[in-house]
Amino acid sequence: MKKILVALLVCSMLSGCASIVKGRNKNVNIMTSTGEEVEVNVVSASGMQSIVVPSVVSLKKDNQDITITVKETQCLRSSTSIVSSEIEPWFLGNVFSGGIGIFGSSTDALTGAMWTYDDNIVVPVYKKSACQK
Repeated sequence: MKKILVALLVCSMLSGCASIVKGRNKNVNIMTSTGEEVEVNVVSASGMQSIVVPSVVSLKKDNQDITITVKETQCLRSSTSIVSSEIEPWFLGNVFSGGIGIFGSSTDALTGAMWTYDDNIVVPVYKKSACQK
């Protein structure tokens, strides 16, 4: 019984609240201001992804901003949006858990789980005035 309690204590010290509860990736719903489909480049800790939005994209959580660039077409101007990372509220569980929380905090910091992004991101789409489409 004593060995089980020691093992549980060690596991709890090596894990982080945000890592356990929210994970290391975040599904983000990216939409357009016009509601139409457009092709964008998404640059994040996950690397660069070319996708058509509206779409849900899985991103690695990190203290790195997300850059979303609408690709220029015959009728659309290129535009770039920056989405900042925020502290994951579950990370604060480490802070308020006392001395053991130091280990969880470092786990969450190392894995990126201490960060999060908004669930929904709206990307502005600007049409070119000379578009004949």
